[in-house]
Amino acid sequence: MGQLPLLTLCATAALASDFTDTYLYVNPTQPQEAAEIQIDFFTAYELTGNGIQGDVIYVQLPKFTIGGGGKKPGPNIPRGELVISPSVYFEARWIEGEFNNLSHPFPNSTLALYVQEEVTIPAGTSLRVRIYRSNNIKVYCGYDRPQNTDNDFFLMWTNASKATGHQQQIEYGDRVGNGCSKISDCGLVGECDFCQQKCYCWPGKGGSDNYKNTGSMDCTQFECPEGPRWGSMPLSETDGGHVAQTMACSGAGLCIAESGECECFDGFTGDACQRRISTCGVGGKCSGHGQCLPMHHLARAKEALPLSEGMSSYGDDHTVREHTGTWDWNTMMGCACDSSWPVGFGPDEFQLGEYYGADCSKKRCPTGVAPWIRNTDPNDAWNDTAAQAVGPSRPSQDPLNRVGRKGNQHLVECSGRGSCNEGRCSCFAGYTGHNCDRWVPNKY
Repeated sequence: MGQLPLLTLCATAALASDFTDTYLYVNPTQPQEAAEIQIDFFTAYELTGNGIQGDVIYVQLPKFTIGGGGKKPGPNIPRGELVISPSVYFEARWIEGEFNNLSHPFPNSTLALYVQEEVTIPAGTSLRVRIYRSNNIKVYCGYDRPQNTDNDFFLMWTNASKATGHQQQIEYGDRVGNGCSKISDCGLVGECDFCQQKCYCWPGKGGSDNYKNTGSMDCTQFECPEGPRWGSMPLSETDGGHVAQTMACSGAGLCIAESGECECFDGFTGDACQRRISTCGVGGKCSGHGQCLPMHHLARAKEALPLSEGMSSYGDDHTVREHTGTWDWNTMMGCACDSSWPVGFGPDEFQLGEYYGADCSKKRCPTGVAPWIRNTDPNDAWNDTAAQAVGPSRPSQDPLNRVGRKGNQHLVECSGRGSCNEGRCSCFAGYTGHNCDRWVPNKY
């Protein structure tokens, strides 16, 4: 047999792929019906037929089966018995795949196209191969267009001696089945399992990565962030409460599915309502005279009570600057109150701050030294431990040095010669000044 006239010829340069402009069409575009399959492509290299040793084009068609519609694979169809066109160029064989699973059934079903003996197909030829409905090959379940998915591998390759032999994805094709069209195509924020007509939502949109899956069928209901569940029990008898159960909005707020945001109950804040601010006064504002901080920050704030040198920790080693397990390290909050004078154990620092109380609503009066004292200083706090300090009372006993160092000061409100009323001194008779530190001599 001589060379036959070809459908289309065109001059082509060297191509990186064995086939170009590859298309896959199916009619009808519904699963579980015998279908006509059409494959269009251009050849990049010459193909020749030479009997058993001739060139073969392989087309992998996942989800296609010749079986009866169930999970049991159908029979293979031997070479030459598959009804196709153009039969002058090819003989065909059907290789039935294994079922695998419901989402990706029959992933390796393959059509083999054998170039007819003594036929040569030049490079650059446009070919259209049809596999007729009478073969009873059907699509088991739906799939998206090949250009829209990375999950179904519709592949072509050839054993031709001049070809690369690399498997390449079919570029274009039909969508088969309804997919997720009846559930808003997953709201464009998820991936559709066409076989099961089910959405796999992206994280935060109904997905499960770091979010609790609320079962949003169409991914239109957003997930809310999770946090340690308030009032939950420890997850084991030995964890000491370090590991808490988690849930959306920490169980301290309502999840607004339309936005994926938590509406926190009074006294709680944070994107997952994971922080309790009711301990910081009205609105968690520390009365406008402090900062509402989580426990692990308070433990390392040297001005926060009880006083420390910023070396304390909450449930972990003081050298570690991040969470190591205590469940409420970043949830329980407290106030670190402001002060117009420095607070701490160092030189020229005072062991009491200006504002105090759980919500920083109280105010101390300024310090001073009584004017008649000459040789002693009641303000001197060297080697003294503040009433609210953490640790022993002497440096030799305290590796973290939580006692007053040389030059450290006690706070003596109103110089000990007046009464303090909401941060203002009312001086005793004969004394004056904002801190009652000046003596007014009796003129008589």
